[in-house]
Amino acid sequence: MIKRNIYLDLMRTFAIVLMVIFHFIYDLKYFNWLAWDIPDGNGWKHFRYLILSLFFICIGAGLVYSHAKKFHLKKFLVRLGKVAVGASLITLMSLLMFPHNWIYFGVLHFIIIASLLAVFFVIHPRIALLIGLCIISLFQLNYLSTYWPFNYINEYLPNYTTDYVPLFPWLGVILLGIPLAHSQWFNKSRIKETKLTAILALPGKHSLLIYLVHQPLLFAILMPIHWLYQLN
Repeated sequence: MIKRNIYLDLMRTFAIVLMVIFHFIYDLKYFNWLAWDIPDGNGWKHFRYLILSLFFICIGAGLVYSHAKKFHLKKFLVRLGKVAVGASLITLMSLLMFPHNWIYFGVLHFIIIASLLAVFFVIHPRIALLIGLCIISLFQLNYLSTYWPFNYINEYLPNYTTDYVPLFPWLGVILLGIPLAHSQWFNKSRIKETKLTAILALPGKHSLLIYLVHQPLLFAILMPIHWLYQLN
């Protein structure tokens, strides 16, 4: 196993901070405290793309650090199992809270499928780079569908879902993380590890847990405030 790269943990921490900001503002809109067009308006949509890009590049790179020298099947399956549990909880919660806009293929659902596909390229960074760029380019040229393969079962799915991460182009972004983790400059040009950098990197080491709990915590804080405001 390749030694953990602090750059990767710091990137995840940065993505987590942006994600919490994004969802906090989304929650303010949900409680009708703001009228901003989040998540689909200009600016907000691209803000979400930035967050997803950071997370997915880190996932591709993380696969390299975990499995490039030797594929650890048990570790891989345990990780996917945790993500699958999280994905199932999110789908269940969305069915309860947003029955007409429930989440059937959000971030965690996508990560499961994309990890299963991308892990085969962890020792082939050049091929991963080529395929990743091809996927993104073909998507931009409208040769790849955002809704594939769900276009075949549209009648069973909501017209709008509160979180959707299509296989294309985001699989291409995960594949770009593989050559990044193989690049010498990313692995050798290390910043000095201090107590401060260790603290800053800590959230990045627990990104899945934070992803799962941050929205319930935000709701637990904002909902009582909303109820009190309604009473007044």
